[in-house]
Amino acid sequence: MRAIFLAAIAALTVGPALAQQIGAQQVTPEQAIGYVDKDGDGKCSLQEFLAFQLTRMTQFDTSGDGALQFLEFRESLQGEGKKNAQRSFNAFNVEANIKALTQREFLGYQAYVFKNYIDADKDGFMSAAEWSKIAGLS
Repeated sequence: MRAIFLAAIAALTVGPALAQQIGAQQVTPEQAIGYVDKDGDGKCSLQEFLAFQLTRMTQFDTSGDGALQFLEFRESLQGEGKKNAQRSFNAFNVEANIKALTQREFLGYQAYVFKNYIDADKDGFMSAAEWSKIAGLS
């Protein structure tokens, strides 16, 4: 389970993406949540998280085929998540007989991570406090 938790941390790249966009070294939890919080309620829903992850899938789909080959998927992860990439890839690569994660499989992986590791209080949202915990700030 620790391996999957580390993959969850790696999946949460909101902070680095935002820091790069605004040219900052560090991003506050509130800024990270605000980056993906499209309805302005101060927290990130599963749908908002998946919408953010969908843009990341497009970014890492270097072959442009609409699916992530293993190496593309691995590159979408950061830090410790890369060590467990093969296990995660295998667990979610269940459609058809191709060796790539479809959009649905990739988003299924992201939803699993959100529901089981990011949304600690199981309210259906990621708060700034939950982001801080996942990001290792608290």
